[in-house]
Amino acid sequence: MRSVVKEMLSVDKKRMVRVFRREDSTFGFESLRFSDDPLEMSWIPHGKFSECFAPSAEIAEREARDRVDWLRERSDDG
Repeated sequence: MRSVVKEMLSVDKKRMVRVFRREDSTFGFESLRFSDDPLEMSWIPHGKFSECFAPSAEIAEREARDRVDWLRERSDDG
């Protein structure tokens, strides 16, 4: 089971990157988008980032910032 370490939202609150810790103590991230479809209304995986296996949450976050366009453009305090 994975545990969420950090979530970062886009300015419009429709996209999110979630940094998580795996059971084997490696870290990764996933990119999600919020679906406004009345039958969904949920966060849906967006992008193929499951191959990120980092030794720390900080490195996984750095990897996410390098690979997810909107997150790279977002300021650290946003």
